[in-house]
Amino acid sequence: MRVSAQLYTVRQCGDLADQLQMAAKCGFTDIETTGLHHLTPPQMAAIVRQSGLRVRSAHFDWEEFAERFDDVIEVLALLECPVAVMPWLASEQRPTTADGWLGVAAQLADWAERLGADDVKLAYHNHDFDLVGYPDNTPLELILSKGNIYWQPDIGWLVAAGFDPAILIQCYSDQILSVHAKDVDPTEQGDERWRDLGDGVVDWPAVLAALGQTDCTDLFVEHDETSDHYRTLETGRRFLERQLDRAV
Repeated sequence: MRVSAQLYTVRQCGDLADQLQMAAKCGFTDIETTGLHHLTPPQMAAIVRQSGLRVRSAHFDWEEFAERFDDVIEVLALLECPVAVMPWLASEQRPTTADGWLGVAAQLADWAERLGADDVKLAYHNHDFDLVGYPDNTPLELILSKGNIYWQPDIGWLVAAGFDPAILIQCYSDQILSVHAKDVDPTEQGDERWRDLGDGVVDWPAVLAALGQTDCTDLFVEHDETSDHYRTLETGRRFLERQLDRAV
């Protein structure tokens, strides 16, 4: 597993070129991007290439998949990126029934099939709303029941929702490609709950041990609302690298 940077952490730090420069300054060589940045695929790919960073995974929101699918395909090919992730449904888009979530799962499965023709895997990224149970299934379970959809667990959101990440990782071990490495203080609410890695309650040795039994390739350092972007990325990278060294 490699320690990589999630650009959502530095989304307030200027344009894409500025965000990439920040990630490189913090010692990263690998990243996960967020969206198309209102650029054409060639424009976005040129900016990333100039940074010297490798894109291991790329987030695109529902609208980008639905309205700019050809652009998504093109930029993934230009960046030689093997994974696309659908990370979020706005509150007004979220179904309120199991049947509704099955419809979401069907659409994701269709996109996964189309991406698979270009050797790209599609993963779903969880928050807390997709962990709320129906009588038999959570939205996450309904989505992952589709055999061609992978999972990118957000460790912070799993803990915030009251779950043991290691147990859920074991349950879906054959569908995990990467994780968002995010720490949390679940006694807080909203964005006040997020912590730099090592400053929250996540049991990282247990999480990393569980991930070691999966095909997880990247631990993407993330903090939704940090007050110090450089500190969060740089200390997060060092923290996870130490944890991985101890695990070995």
